[in-house]
Amino acid sequence: MAQRFPVSNSEIADNIKKGKDKIIQVYDMLPNFCLSEEIPGLLDELRNAMKDYIMLDTRHQDLKTSKQKVIQLCTENAEREIRDGMKCSTSHEEINQLLKNTMSKELEKHPEGFLERDPLYVTMKDFNETETNTLEDQEMDNEDGLAVTGETVQTIDPYTKKEFSDPVKNLKCKHSYEKEIIQSLMAKNKNAKCYWMGCNNRIRADDLVPDDELKRHITRMKARAAI
Repeated sequence: MAQRFPVSNSEIADNIKKGKDKIIQVYDMLPNFCLSEEIPGLLDELRNAMKDYIMLDTRHQDLKTSKQKVIQLCTENAEREIRDGMKCSTSHEEINQLLKNTMSKELEKHPEGFLERDPLYVTMKDFNETETNTLEDQEMDNEDGLAVTGETVQTIDPYTKKEFSDPVKNLKCKHSYEKEIIQSLMAKNKNAKCYWMGCNNRIRADDLVPDDELKRHITRMKARAAI
C-alpha cells in the first residue's frame, strides 16, 4: 500500500481553488466546443461539480474552525483539572466525538441554499441568459484584456509588474494587491500605504479581502486565450 503523507491546509485550499477555476474554464468553453443540445446536460454536471467543491471548501473551513474551538476547550479543561490536582481525563475518543459535534454545529450555521448563492456558482448561468452580454464582454476583453462590464479592471500588479496570482482587495480604496507582496510590505511597515498611483490610503489587514471577482476575470481571460 502506498504511503500517504499529510497535506497542509494551504495545499488543500490551493487544490480546491484550482478545481473551482478549472470548472469555470470548462464552463466558458461550452459554447465553443459543444453542440447546443448537449450544453444543458453538461452545464448541470458542471454546476453539481461546483457545488461539491463549494461544500468541500466549506467543510474544510468548518474543520479548521472546529479544531480551534476543540483545542481551546480541551486546554481549558486540562488547566482546570490541573488546578484541582486531577489528571487530564479527556480521551482521544471523547476529543474525536467533540470534534464531530462541533463540526455539525458549524455546518448548521450556514443558511439554506448557501451553495447556490456562492459567487462562483452564480456566474454559471444558462447561456441564453447571458448571450446579450457575452458579445459585449468579449469585445471589451479582446480590445485591451482589461475591461469587463464597462469598468476598467487591472490584471497587472503595479508593484511587481506581473499578472495577479492571488489578489486581495482593499475595502477602503477598492485597489487590489498581490497577497504575498502586500503582506510582506505590511510586515516591514505597520503604516504601509496603498502603492497605487495617487492613492495614499493606509493599508489595514482587516480591510483586505480576497478579490474573487478579479481572479475569475483572469481565469476567463486565460480560458479564452487557450481556445
